Amino acid sequence: MLDTVIQSGRALLHAIPVPAIVMSNDLEILDVNAPFTSAVARERGSMIGKQLFAEFPGRADRPNLESAIRASVARAVVTKLTDALAPGQHDITMPDGSFETRYWRLSHSPVIENDEVVCILQLVEDVTKEVTGEMLQKIRERTASEGAALSFCDLNLVTGELVRSAAVDALHGFAPGEAGDNIETFLERVHPEDRARVRTEIFSALERGTGPTHLEHRLLLPDGTVRWISAHGEILIGPVNGEPHLVGMVVDVTDFHRKEEELKAALAGQKLLLNEVNHRVKNSLQMVASLLNLESRRAAAEAQKDLLSASARVNAIATIHTSLYDQGDVTSVAVDSQLRDLCDHLAASAGGDARKIEIMLDVAPIRLCADKAISLSIIVNELISNALRHAFHGRESGHVFVRLEADDVANELILTVRDNGKGLGSPAAGPTSKASGLGQRLVQMSARQIGGQVEQIASDAGWATILRFPAQG
Repeated sequence: MLDTVIQSGRALLHAIPVPAIVMSNDLEILDVNAPFTSAVARERGSMIGKQLFAEFPGRADRPNLESAIRASVARAVVTKLTDALAPGQHDITMPDGSFETRYWRLSHSPVIENDEVVCILQLVEDVTKEVTGEMLQKIRERTASEGAALSFCDLNLVTGELVRSAAVDALHGFAPGEAGDNIETFLERVHPEDRARVRTEIFSALERGTGPTHLEHRLLLPDGTVRWISAHGEILIGPVNGEPHLVGMVVDVTDFHRKEEELKAALAGQKLLLNEVNHRVKNSLQMVASLLNLESRRAAAEAQKDLLSASARVNAIATIHTSLYDQGDVTSVAVDSQLRDLCDHLAASAGGDARKIEIMLDVAPIRLCADKAISLSIIVNELISNALRHAFHGRESGHVFVRLEADDVANELILTVRDNGKGLGSPAAGPTSKASGLGQRLVQMSARQIGGQVEQIASDAGWATILRFPAQG
């Protein structure tokens, strides 16, 4: 008799036009209809005789309906009444082993014989589109409610349909109902210089994958007003045909950009002022250097040397302000070009060309702040001037090497000034015999100002001074 009842239930099952399954009270699959096989992407014969949750296991990392179904079947057996479940998620394992997200609405009806429940008829409704559509709408509403200053929009990246709040229309200068439902109308309000970029970034967003996205651009309204907007959103797959949506908020950032432009203008004005200051300082220092040169022509021999030394020191500082003015960067100095200018001036002042004394430079392209560059220039000026005055007596030719390099391991800069002259006195006499007096004090004082250490080496090949100082600070 039980088989007769089950066979009768199976006949009813295959007449049902919606997905349905007949199973025993302990959830063994007895039969399924054709709509059910289509809904779960399986062959009928592969499911019969299997336990329901052996064939359709719940995902451990996602919500599933196993406990709800077991409880619903138990209620139907006890009450002998149909028990319906609210929609819930229970993902389906696909033939390749992957999971496909599904939402189901289920009901369990008892099949009764002699007042006993002999099996259960489960009616199945796939409500994935309905549930995900509701979820999408909730995301839209939640997104829109997160800030009164933000405008909500939902763009279908396939159809171009734009669902948005009224604030989006107002932001683009449209009256209510004027713009229609397609993104193209809104793209026409994008500034012509930004339009191609905006279109590309919007419709290529999916290529970057689901997740957050950001876009900022200008609008050009019919009255000529330029407005800046910033859009923050997220790419997600919608419920209809798996079409991608860009859901997010749009905020007017015109005031921010206006203040940014004002700040840039203020900084440009400050830079112009500093350029003018450096230009005036450069001119003043060069004038002082020229006056010292003129005065030296009337002075006694010993005083003439002192005046020329003072002129060279003033010029060393003037070259820094020349670099700050000419290069346009009022905060730092390109040391390589600045030292080259300084060395050219020293060679010309000392008659290096006539004496066949060459100053050779190997300076890395390093930028330093003005204060550090001034100290370095004073040191180089003193060392080269000292070499030109004392290292080549009785010599027809010679050279002075200037090298500046970076030691990335120690985070230091290394300056080396070396000549191939004979020097003063014996090398064994030590560094004080080579550079003493005011020049030596200036070298040591300038080195301390930049946190450096000076080492001076005398040898038969000439004299070398090595300065190490921090690259930063």
